[in-house]
Formats: sequence, C-alpha cells, structure tokens
Amino acid sequence: MQIKWLSNVPSESREFLNFIKTKYKLPSEEAFKLIYITLKLKVMSDSTIYKFLERTIEGIKFDEIGKREYLLTLSIHTLRELVKEHLDLKLVKNLYLLLSKNLPKEFLKDVSPKHSILASQDIILQLLSQEKKIKLPAFLKAKHIILTFYLKGYCEDLIALLSLFPNSYILKGENPYQVFTNFSISEALVFLLKLKEFEHLKNEVENIWENIKIFFPDCFGEI
Repeated sequence: MQIKWLSNVPSESREFLNFIKTKYKLPSEEAFKLIYITLKLKVMSDSTIYKFLERTIEGIKFDEIGKREYLLTLSIHTLRELVKEHLDLKLVKNLYLLLSKNLPKEFLKDVSPKHSILASQDIILQLLSQEKKIKLPAFLKAKHIILTFYLKGYCEDLIALLSLFPNSYILKGENPYQVFTNFSISEALVFLLKLKEFEHLKNEVENIWENIKIFFPDCFGEI
C-alpha cells in the first residue's frame, strides 16, 4: 500500500486539470471532483442564502464570516451539478455568470444553460486565489484549503480503508488500484490519524503529516 499527499499539484485550476489528466490519465469528469474553488459572498437578503442551503448539496464548505458575508468552497464537479440542477436559485445564477468567465471553458461548456440568465444585483461574488486563501484566519484555512491524496494498493488493502473516504473519491485501474480523494486540512487530520492504526502505513502517514504542518503551521492551534 502506498499513500501520498499531492503537494506539488498546481494551484491554478486550469494547470491542475492539465496536470492530473496528464500524469494520472484521469478523464475530465473525474478530474473535476479533485479541483476546488473558494468564493467570498456578500448578499443583501438572508433568504438568498436560506434558499441555497435548503437544497441537498453534497461536498460544499460554507461559513459565515461577517454580516451577510460568507465563504463557499466547492469542487468543479459540485459546481456543474448546481448549474444542472439548481439554476433556479439566484445564487447559482450568479455563480454561473461569474465562473463561466473566470474558469476554463471546459469546466462548464456541456452544462451551460440553453437560455440567457440575468445576474442578481443583490449578490456580490469574489473568486479567491490561492494567495488570498493562504491569508485566511487559521480556523477558516483549516476548513477551506483542500488537500488531494493518492493511494495505491490491492483490493483487500483498500477495502479496509473505504469507510474513511468521502463519497467523491475516485477509483482507477485494477489490482493494484489507484484512489484519489480530497480532504480539508482539518478532515485530513482525522483521516491520517485513522490511517496510523495500520502499522504498514504509519511511517508514511507521519511523514505526510509533518509536511502538512510545515506548509500550514498556523492551522494546528485551531484543529
């Protein structure tokens, strides 16, 4: 069994997509599950947020950071599902209009609405760069910075770990299989602590955790 934190992946979404497709031969539909973006939202009406959160939307990170100000982190896969299934929501309309201009066209081209849509003027969105995410307070950084992990192993080894993976993990190949999955920094702590219970992974896990602490030292007083 092998486990790696893919710490060398590009932070820019287009470069991340090219990297993961080229190095690991993943199709776009699978790679989209590994690419995350974070937005800062400001709304004039609480109902805009309530209606969004009423829907069953898996795989989002959401925090209130001020009066009617929020952070939203989601994968490109989740964004595509929002555009396909929830375009009646004002927040999703604005998400689409902003991100269709600021993300690679491949991300949304086959889920784009057939009709024109109008932006709501009472919603302000800002797409955060990795540099701005790094400057977030530690407790927000621990939740909204997403880490990508790669595992390689045989079926019997991976079965013992399946309960630790989120719903969006990617399984590729045949024995040995490859697994790709994402965790926030705080989720990664729980994941890696559980992996340490497997004696053959203990040294690898400890090395990964020490490297994460080097990259994000301020988070460890918060999680």
